[in-house]
Amino acid sequence: MPPWRYLAALAAIAVISRLPQLLTPNLLADGDECILGLMAKHLAEGRNFPLFFYGQDYGLSIVEAPAAAAIFLIVGVAAIPLKLAMLAVWIAGVCLYFLAFARTLGPTRMFWIVLLLVCMPAWAVSSMKAWSGYVTAFSATGAIFYLLTRGDLSPPAWAAAGGLTAIVYLSQPSWLPGLLPVVAIVLLSSRRPAATFSCLGGMTIVLLAIGVLKLVVIGNAAPSWSRPAAGNADLLGSIAPLLKQLYLNMTGSYYLAVPIAAGPSTTAVAIIWLAILTFCTASQIHRIATGRYDFWAHVLFIAVISTLVANWLLLESRHPRYLLSLNAPLVLLAGFESFDLAERRRVSMRRLVSTGVVMLALEGISMIEFSRFTYMWWQNEATRPSEARTLQHVIDYMKSRGATHAYSMNALLQWQISFYSREGVIARWKVTDDRYPRYIDEVDRALRRGEPVAIVGYVGYSGGLEDLVPDRRALVEFDGKYFAFVGADRQLLTRLGFRLTN
Repeated sequence: MPPWRYLAALAAIAVISRLPQLLTPNLLADGDECILGLMAKHLAEGRNFPLFFYGQDYGLSIVEAPAAAAIFLIVGVAAIPLKLAMLAVWIAGVCLYFLAFARTLGPTRMFWIVLLLVCMPAWAVSSMKAWSGYVTAFSATGAIFYLLTRGDLSPPAWAAAGGLTAIVYLSQPSWLPGLLPVVAIVLLSSRRPAATFSCLGGMTIVLLAIGVLKLVVIGNAAPSWSRPAAGNADLLGSIAPLLKQLYLNMTGSYYLAVPIAAGPSTTAVAIIWLAILTFCTASQIHRIATGRYDFWAHVLFIAVISTLVANWLLLESRHPRYLLSLNAPLVLLAGFESFDLAERRRVSMRRLVSTGVVMLALEGISMIEFSRFTYMWWQNEATRPSEARTLQHVIDYMKSRGATHAYSMNALLQWQISFYSREGVIARWKVTDDRYPRYIDEVDRALRRGEPVAIVGYVGYSGGLEDLVPDRRALVEFDGKYFAFVGADRQLLTRLGFRLTN
């Protein structure tokens, strides 16, 4: 079968497997996703060219924001198009991983291996997350693997690999511990100084180009968000949290560092992948002991282990998404080791295929379980409106009362209000140095002009607002989730802890 048919099948399955999430009433883009959605909206309107995630000098957005902007121009600004744009970028990476090893393992075998990656719970949600950088790093790494498996690379190809490595670094540095050893090993195996110079040259050109653009676009403005702190002062004490982080990464069921209840199939698949990691480790030890070397099996194993070890040594934060970079190499490594067992007749091909079918079936059920995925603490009932509809009711209420500017009591909610209203209501949080200062200026300016402004937040997290307003009935609740109060003044906002500009 021609390779394009495999690629089309992988893309179609990737989309179909995400439909349970896209069609569920639980669907609600989180605050960070809404920031990137707003970035894409600004780009589509020609208002701004977001080089990095707003408020940062890292998290390269030159792939994800334009992808979202393109689909916004076609179908409009909304959460589902935003997620589909991220999925499209991720699918491009999936196709590149397939093409990278299709010649080595054969297209049919490679199709089934990559299909396990497509349906892997670890990427069920994250493959559509507009977090600025993670999906880009995944696909750029796939492109690098595609180049490195081409054999004797020309200097331009090595320059491209170096440039893509720089893109990965600028997008998500957490990918580098697994990627740099791979690039270095292939460079050393080529034994060509020209290859090294070309690769380093490609890296340098991209870094310099982005650096110049950064000065032009961002200037000397200090970002409001800093990078995660490097270094782990408690290595022994962090082993258990590291294992939990690895498990949560495999489930794909989390929000930032907070676990979210996973379905039984999702849990089973995560445990199986941890068992596969253990099996691959034992297989690598056996390979070295018996002298059965395999270049790509060793390289992929190094990518997995170096990612895990670097995460342990360099970071105190145990966010599961920091281990997303090990999932693709692990799936590829498992494919190499499994088919090696079959070829050496340690396991029959029939048993191997049967095991793969069972694994895919479990992953398929897991994808359906993600229809119940929600990072909010409340549960939706069938008779209640969807998450997006409830939020839209809040927005419509504020606009009906003449309030097109709002103060959010809760961090990140301001981005959801601004995105889901398509900037029909501009919202800000309590601080004066948030990611997009223009919103702070706009909202405070509306307050100074005496326009109706709202206070919005989650029910139960009002900060005592009900005791500060003359009439509690003015606090309108929506589905027991959100509240809105229209008619805030400077004194009230100050008492609630908002830092206002002059």
